[in-house]
Amino acid sequence: MNIYKLFTFLFLLTSSLIYSQTSIEHKITKGESIYAIAKKYDVKEAAIYELNPNIKGKLLKLNATLLIPNNKFTAEQKTANNSKEVPQAQNHIIASGETLSKISKKYGTSINELERLNPTVPKKLPIGYSLIIREEPPTIEAITKEFGANAIVENTEEVESAEPAKIQFLIDTASKNLGTRYRSGGTTFSGFDCSGLIFNTFNQIDFTLPRSSNQQAKIGTKIQKSQAQKGDLIFFTTNGRGTINHVGMITEIIGDEIKFIHSSVHLGVIVSSIKEAYYSKRFKQINRVLGIKEKD
Repeated sequence: MNIYKLFTFLFLLTSSLIYSQTSIEHKITKGESIYAIAKKYDVKEAAIYELNPNIKGKLLKLNATLLIPNNKFTAEQKTANNSKEVPQAQNHIIASGETLSKISKKYGTSINELERLNPTVPKKLPIGYSLIIREEPPTIEAITKEFGANAIVENTEEVESAEPAKIQFLIDTASKNLGTRYRSGGTTFSGFDCSGLIFNTFNQIDFTLPRSSNQQAKIGTKIQKSQAQKGDLIFFTTNGRGTINHVGMITEIIGDEIKFIHSSVHLGVIVSSIKEAYYSKRFKQINRVLGIKEKD
């Protein structure tokens, strides 16, 4: 029984030490919000809610204690776990009796892929031949050199999205202006132009965007339609010159349909769909401006 108690004590002690490493305590002061606290500690609001599930949907109590993710510990863990190397080129020296079928199974690839990588290899594999199994991914520099500086490289990696709570706040804020008239140069509820609506909305979370849609299109990371999420900015060219001159914010995605809120010249602040012929033909790009990590 004494040994059992000892093991229990050691387990609880170890757990508490690990827990204390992964989080820190914050005492709530007057006027603070989850958004402000998250910004102070450079963490996601969702991460704070995850550690403090009892505060969801409730007002913060003065002097109450919140657990905050410890960024330093998380960064050290990421460094320790981030040992995966960028895929390198891989070759296989053909031995006696080997076939493409056997080699493909050995490396978890397909015969078609091996044939694509080795178009000149004969059907009867020569012993000692260096067969390409995996090629090194092309660099941005290589693509730029071949196709020019304006080449758009498809982002095949997952782009991090911002906190759901912050995105919903932006959508709710913009939606309060539904029905507001269009006004060229407008940035207030008395009238918005398209970029003015987006400028005003993001300004509510202390995120200052450029004032024009063309300049807003240069902020953040350009992503594919298939990667689009709520809160992303969507851009169009409606001037017949091919240049970006209209912007909206994505509010909903249903299958391959993207809905966005924007200020229309004729209808004011409304929600439209990319499925509408007018916007489908004039679609230009989608940018993610929140949740993008700055490069060191």
